[in-house]
Amino acid sequence: MSPTPYAGLRSTASTLIIALAVGAAGVASAPAAMAEQPAYNRITIDNNLPGAAFVVSGNVALLPRPELVVSAFGLFTFGPTGPIIPPAGTVNVYRRKFVGGFFQLEDWEKIEIVKESDGITFPNRPAIADVDGDWMPDVIVPGGYFFDNYTGQQRGSLSWWENRRNARQWIRHDLVTNSPFSYHSVVLVDIDGDHRKDIITVAEDAGSPSSSADDIVELQMLKGKGRGKFHAPVKIADGGGGLIEARDVNGDGRMDIVSPQFFGPVQAQPFVPAAARDASVASYVWFENNGDGSFTRHAIGTNQGPGFTIVPVDPLNGGPTRWIATNHTNPNVPFPPFALYPAPAVYEFTPGPDPRQPWAVQQLSSAGDFPVTGGIGQAAPGAVAGGDLTGNGRLDLAVAGDGSRAVYWMEQQSDGTFITHQLPDSDGYGQNGGPVVQDLNWNGKNEIVFSSFDQNALSIWAR
Repeated sequence: MSPTPYAGLRSTASTLIIALAVGAAGVASAPAAMAEQPAYNRITIDNNLPGAAFVVSGNVALLPRPELVVSAFGLFTFGPTGPIIPPAGTVNVYRRKFVGGFFQLEDWEKIEIVKESDGITFPNRPAIADVDGDWMPDVIVPGGYFFDNYTGQQRGSLSWWENRRNARQWIRHDLVTNSPFSYHSVVLVDIDGDHRKDIITVAEDAGSPSSSADDIVELQMLKGKGRGKFHAPVKIADGGGGLIEARDVNGDGRMDIVSPQFFGPVQAQPFVPAAARDASVASYVWFENNGDGSFTRHAIGTNQGPGFTIVPVDPLNGGPTRWIATNHTNPNVPFPPFALYPAPAVYEFTPGPDPRQPWAVQQLSSAGDFPVTGGIGQAAPGAVAGGDLTGNGRLDLAVAGDGSRAVYWMEQQSDGTFITHQLPDSDGYGQNGGPVVQDLNWNGKNEIVFSSFDQNALSIWAR
């Protein structure tokens, strides 16, 4: 999902505010314009969610029904130099109501976790996890705005919200406050093998919007003490980006971290000869856990431009994990470096026998699948998630268009290629958060959930 544009040369990065700051294939065999529209209908469950941002799903209450946890940045206003960032946002749980003996997709109860009065600027992608070991899922909230430090403010934060009274009461625990860094996602995982879960995140200070030379981006660890207590964050590696994943990439029994890269040296990728591109300018990277407290960054893909997201997607019928990624570019901008980046696209990455070497890459989308609306400050696509969206047993993809001002799904064909469809009633549903792909009402069909910063809305597409 992406935010409103920032008035600067690197404002393409600000499209990540909501986009980040708002988840055996081949090239599609037919253009999206020729594809038959899917039988989906849009159900909007909240049309009054100012600054709607990230969407995740999980079971936060005792009843085994999936809830949605959604962050929102608040109401943006505009001044003579551009958008005025709202001082605080919200995080809410949406729980399906039990109406007439059924869970209906149209009927949801909204419960506040983070209120505006809590003063968290840009609550980003929440993480649902049992932080304190009481068997009740809690919610970790990373926060902050990329360019805050440049404007003389330090509002980056990390907090976790303790689940009480079966998700009806939430107790705040601050881990980081008043930080010059912004935090966009976290994973809770035992990264150092001491049987206590740690928090891993990427800290980003984008510096001046007009320069990539002053960016500070680092992988950080908050070592766990147990029972919801953590040490202060420490840097464990340079680089990475907003939306991270934890996975044992090389099969050595230790958790590694996989990440896109947007800020920092990757901005200069087009000017570095292909043979000389390393992890510092890579679009996507993974951090190898060496087991001694150190981490080594390796390049995954080095030719995709600024990376937005890379997620593991497990096949429906067995087989190896597929890594699906999106870049975040705008072909409308006529000058470098923007004009030199690859067009907006969805990729699949496959690690080879030595995952320390760049991974094999295949583009899954076709040219023109994600047409960007607007110039500097907008880009596409956004986040991606996988699931069977047709009922034929094949893995399909839901994709946030972000700066293309619509939402999409990519249908996998029998030969492994993909056709991109725009979801109906999504014109203008831009700068999107999500997606969530899940059977929310237990009817045997997966729904797709997106938020829209442009429309201040949270919607479900069902078939």
